[in-house]
Amino acid sequence: MSYHDRKDSDPPEGSIAPSYHELETTRQWQTIPQQDEDITAYDPYTSQTTTQDSTTKQDPPPQQDDEEAQMPLRQALKKYPKIAMYCLAMTIPVIGWGYDLVIVGAVASVDTFKADYGSKIDGEMDIPGNWLSLWLGLPPAGAALGGLLGGWIQNRIGRKLTLLFGTIISVIAIAYIFFSHMPEPLDMKRTLLTAGLTIQGFSVGVIKTTCVTWVSENTPTALRGSAMALFPVFTLLGQLIGLIVIKMINDIENSSGYLGAFGSQWILSLGPFILSIVIPESPAHSIRTGQEQRAIKSATRLFAPKVSPYGALERIRATIEEEKAITASVNYWSCLKGTNLRRTLIVVLASIMPALFGLELLSNASVFLTSMGMKSGYAIMFTLAGIVAGMLANGIGFWLLSRAGRRSLTLFSLASSTLLYGAMGVTGFWKSETLTWATGGIMTAVIVVCGMGAWPAGYAILGETSSLQLRSLTQGLAGIAEKGFSIMLAVVLPMLFSRDKAALGGKTGFCFADSAWLVLS
Repeated sequence: MSYHDRKDSDPPEGSIAPSYHELETTRQWQTIPQQDEDITAYDPYTSQTTTQDSTTKQDPPPQQDDEEAQMPLRQALKKYPKIAMYCLAMTIPVIGWGYDLVIVGAVASVDTFKADYGSKIDGEMDIPGNWLSLWLGLPPAGAALGGLLGGWIQNRIGRKLTLLFGTIISVIAIAYIFFSHMPEPLDMKRTLLTAGLTIQGFSVGVIKTTCVTWVSENTPTALRGSAMALFPVFTLLGQLIGLIVIKMINDIENSSGYLGAFGSQWILSLGPFILSIVIPESPAHSIRTGQEQRAIKSATRLFAPKVSPYGALERIRATIEEEKAITASVNYWSCLKGTNLRRTLIVVLASIMPALFGLELLSNASVFLTSMGMKSGYAIMFTLAGIVAGMLANGIGFWLLSRAGRRSLTLFSLASSTLLYGAMGVTGFWKSETLTWATGGIMTAVIVVCGMGAWPAGYAILGETSSLQLRSLTQGLAGIAEKGFSIMLAVVLPMLFSRDKAALGGKTGFCFADSAWLVLS
């Protein structure tokens, strides 16, 4: 066979071997000056010249990318089955942090836990508001620091090793939490528990930032929104598992009940540990760090045989090179300059969306409802029903994201939650068992309307907006903003509804009616 015959021949159908055309484009990359083209329209076979306005003008995206964006969800799942499978696997750590989130709040309502860690308030054993604020506020503070460090360290050691690092820290934190009951002095117990919860929050920040980055930079356009919407669904699944565990231990009359809940976190940490070993490294990170062979292996595991891994790598490479022409350095300061500043602000707003529609209050509904006089068992069952309803709503939101716009879903759900929280605030002017149950029902309704709109849409925006080479760093900044709001709410909320503080009860709803309205306006 002559040289020209070899050059023009294609691999057999179904083969993942690269064609001559693909081999030429995956050789050692030489930086080429970028012209006035969209980052997805880069053609390595066209001679290009730099112009002064190259960063301000853009050609329309190619028809192939338009078709990709409009591809139905079912067709995208058939085209990218391996990526869909890995995205589903990346929800395993999500279950863990949803479980951790609910354990902290729900275990504080368990009678045996209150007997060991609480004090007498109005003749009953309860957790003092100051300590409850620390337990709810310091984990988000640790998560903010973990998100910031996680965004930086991902660009140094990769997504896989960062996930492993976060998992090891989580195992250490659980040990602090589990053994905090052993010292005799009450303040020492509370201090060890506080330290463990803070370190656990740090590990969650590292793991969450890594998972969001991996999914957002490896999913194609047709799958990205729906893949990101899996995060709230499986967060609620983790909370559901946590509440079932709390319900099971609530009637155990000694410390073995809540210790079982704390110890079960070790079991859930096995998921991200195994995942950090088996998932492929992000091809975008491998290309950025010059690891060509590793990028090819990862892309083959993700895309082959239905999609050419070499073509996928070429699109990723072109995007990175175009972004390098616009943003020379990759650091946190680059996220706050030029076009990237607007992208970062959008991502930050999307990240704080759950805090603005009251996720902190909804996550600690069992503590909130017991402070209004509802029995502990009923409060946990009520929260359990709300989580199930939220999972179903997020499942609907997963489908709606492939049909409707992010903006319309967000605005509708936030407007609905504003009205619902306003009604909840009105019920707070009277005290009765019926109105307490009505408050719980309103909180469930908020979970449903936001689960179908603002919550999954916020995650979709989170994964789609930032540039590829700044994605991990932008996620770190978003994590700081999200946890900053969580810290503020975790400290303030117990002061508002605790019986030994403001004791606002249902009137707490006015606070979140205002915050949701603020986003709308």
